[in-house]
Formats: sequence, C-alpha cells, structure tokens
Amino acid sequence: MNAQTIRFLIQLAFAFAAMFAVVFVPAPYGPSLGFFLLVFGLWFGRRIFKRIATLDEIKADLRQRVDEGP
Repeated sequence: MNAQTIRFLIQLAFAFAAMFAVVFVPAPYGPSLGFFLLVFGLWFGRRIFKRIATLDEIKADLRQRVDEGP
C-alpha cells in the first residue's frame, strides 16, 4: 500500500466521521464537530503522506496535481 492510498483512506475515514457527526450530534455542535473532523482529516492525511512518502511518490503526486489543473 503506497502513501497516496493511505492518505486517501485516512481522509475518507475522517469524512465519514464528519458526516456521522453532522447527522447524529445535536444541532449546535454537530456541524461544528463535522467541520472540525473534515479539516483535521485533510490536514492529518497530508501530514502522514509527507511523513511516509518516498521522493518518487511526492514527485508523482505533484505531477498529477499539475496535470489535473485548478
């Protein structure tokens, strides 16, 4: 399993946790907790990717981002 797959799975898990928080936690706290979980998951996934990715994987990720465009 490469670093990009691990990053995707971490971000997906936090996105599902955020969705469940929005649905099951009462109104004033649910959306706030969901937003926090979503942002934290994106940050944490990127941090893990930087920690375990090899130089070739980082170059491939940057090439993919450039090819996709904004």
